[in-house]
Amino acid sequence: MNLDAFKTFSTYKKPEIKKEEVWSYTRVSSKEQYDRNGSLEIQQDKAKEYVDANGYLIAHEFGGTYESAKADFTRKEFSNMINEIRKAKKKPLAILIYKMSRFSRSGSGGIAVVHELVDKLGVHLIETSTGLSTLNIRDKNTLLGKLVDAEKENIERLEITVPGMRNFLRKGKWLGKAPLGYDHYGPRVKDFSKYAREQELRINDQGRLLQKAWKWKLEGMRDFQIIQQLKVLGLTISKQAMSDVWRKPFYCGVIAHRMLEGDIILGDWEPLVSREDFLRVQKTLANNNVGYKVSFINENRPLTGFVVCACCGNKLTSYEVKKKGLHYYTCQNKCDGSTMNAQTTLKSKQEGLNDSFSEFLSMYELNDNIEQLFRKQLSYTISVFNTDSSDMKKRLEIEISKENEKKESLEQKYLFDGLQKSVYEKYLSEINKKLNDLEVELQRVGEKISNQDNVIDKCVYVAKNISKHWRSSNVNDKLMVQNLVFPSGLLINPKNRRYLTKKVNAVFSEIPALSRDLKGQKKDAPDKKSDASSMVAGTRLERAAFGL
Repeated sequence: MNLDAFKTFSTYKKPEIKKEEVWSYTRVSSKEQYDRNGSLEIQQDKAKEYVDANGYLIAHEFGGTYESAKADFTRKEFSNMINEIRKAKKKPLAILIYKMSRFSRSGSGGIAVVHELVDKLGVHLIETSTGLSTLNIRDKNTLLGKLVDAEKENIERLEITVPGMRNFLRKGKWLGKAPLGYDHYGPRVKDFSKYAREQELRINDQGRLLQKAWKWKLEGMRDFQIIQQLKVLGLTISKQAMSDVWRKPFYCGVIAHRMLEGDIILGDWEPLVSREDFLRVQKTLANNNVGYKVSFINENRPLTGFVVCACCGNKLTSYEVKKKGLHYYTCQNKCDGSTMNAQTTLKSKQEGLNDSFSEFLSMYELNDNIEQLFRKQLSYTISVFNTDSSDMKKRLEIEISKENEKKESLEQKYLFDGLQKSVYEKYLSEINKKLNDLEVELQRVGEKISNQDNVIDKCVYVAKNISKHWRSSNVNDKLMVQNLVFPSGLLINPKNRRYLTKKVNAVFSEIPALSRDLKGQKKDAPDKKSDASSMVAGTRLERAAFGL
């Protein structure tokens, strides 16, 4: 008797065979490749072809854009992929890549990433163009060798261009982006309207304003006045950028590039100032502050650069009268009453700024009466702080982006501007180290403070003894205390020497408020919870507290 008719009554179901999950990563090095050569499509098609042939399933795709592979964690898509793998509870069998050079060109850095993925996380690499895989120990060794070859290929490619860059300089041409005040025309410009067969640097509207600035400087006008005048005319420039203008030989038509190995070449562009006037300004800069020694970090003058004159907005500088052994703070603009003694002596007519600052700091010192209220407020503040780290994350991402731009600029100088290999490698190493540090910090941003009680205890200890810490510490610790309590510095009225707060750390700003509230409340009054959005002014609370 045929029993097939009874199969409909069976509850058996054939088990479904699930495909092994893999992730894919694709990239090209430049926007030009991204726009024109179709390499990304080839990489993506090869990945799909591989999974179809081997029964895999692509669960996530990363990349799909242009990112330089000379460093690993400077690439946003690459970093996202590695971070996702680290966090994933269910990790993929492997990452599909077209070629190892698409994965990394950093040599030892790429090898370290491969070891972490394969040996620590159990995630393999599969090169779809060859079928090589770290699942096989011999293939793994071959793939690691390819990473070294990719880095070597990059270095050799750069070495070919150095002699050409040196010759370019000796012809009076400028390497890299034209400085402020000039427009750059030539064969390698992003703006097509500025394309030209030969390089030409032309003075623009900003340059004509800078010519006025050079004239004012030669007439003896101070930098802050020049900056104000330029702003009125439509050019906003920082003090640091203004200082950089005075010290850049470019503006008098001179090239003093390190690749010239000490030789000086006349540039092929119209200068903003004559060479004679440029040297006159250098002499003026060298003769500034004759008769006393300016110090930005001195044990006796810790408020230098931290306190700002309320009359003109300039930071206080400082000096020592060596014959008398006396230290002074002074305003750069020489406002009325701007020269102020740093220490109080028997002959002092007024209290020294160091002592008056210590007294001012004691206003933010915690006393026993409000300790419990402070602890409750601090606990609430920490809770709020832990819920949102998006601002810090954005700042870190901006910093990472800036470092990436520096790296690209460094590579351009090495490729096209004649930067020496030793110099290139030195600064590349520094940038890579900073990028790695920023990446580590970025990963920590989302973490919550786990030892909250310990942090509160340390904050209470610091808050109870803040002025004592400042008086008894060395200059570096003094600076740390100052910046911890007043993250944006302080203003001072030079006439009456009264301190004015610009911004107070949220932890310490609660202390005077809690003291006032306590005076006006009954013993068992309800707790008051204030806004904690300005918590620690961008500094991690635990780090600031532990440093004291």
